[in-house]
Amino acid sequence: MNVYRIILTELQSKDALRYLGLKTGLADPAMAALCETCSKALLSAIDARAVCRIFPYRDGVIEGCTYRPAGSTIRDHLTGCDRVILLAATLGPAVDTLIRRTMLKGMAEAMMTDALASGAIEQVLDLAEAEIFAGLSPTGHTWRYSPGYGDLPLDGQKDLLEVLDARKRIGLYVSESLLMTPTKSVTCLIGLGENLPESAKKSCKSCTLEGKCIFRQSGTTCYR
Repeated sequence: MNVYRIILTELQSKDALRYLGLKTGLADPAMAALCETCSKALLSAIDARAVCRIFPYRDGVIEGCTYRPAGSTIRDHLTGCDRVILLAATLGPAVDTLIRRTMLKGMAEAMMTDALASGAIEQVLDLAEAEIFAGLSPTGHTWRYSPGYGDLPLDGQKDLLEVLDARKRIGLYVSESLLMTPTKSVTCLIGLGENLPESAKKSCKSCTLEGKCIFRQSGTTCYR
């Protein structure tokens, strides 16, 4: 079990623009100013933490683990893997409070803050991944696969978080309605192995939303 405190010193506005569906960037001075204001407030609120465990993986089963990911898409995703990383990360409860507060000020500020927070949790996961991989011997890995993708059930997040002892370690839990608290949080699986197939690389071809994705319709993707 490894717990990480992740420090963000800046936010990537391009991620927020992607979530907002904007193609024009921050050429509009008013939009640029709003982004800067919201970024400063969000950075002050973020208390990012992550927790992970690594388990052996064989024949579609995560060994020594009570979490049992169901569905064919995750099994395909982990083809060729001999280990699996279970990872959870959160921006912390103060971000939820900030987003609720911005809703009282205006929809534009609330939407920008929410989009920046969605991008920020991906930055946190990237940094957590880097720390995890730095402690491993060189090996191939898949991209992050979260409950709710493909046919991997969303209700499995509760078991995944229990395996990680996430409520105690990083203050993250799932409500009865399957909503994570704090809301700007992510759980995922990452496969490890040698000579992994091409499908281990993230692309739109492996997505069940191919052909009806709102990101693709706007000329971008949900990933960097």
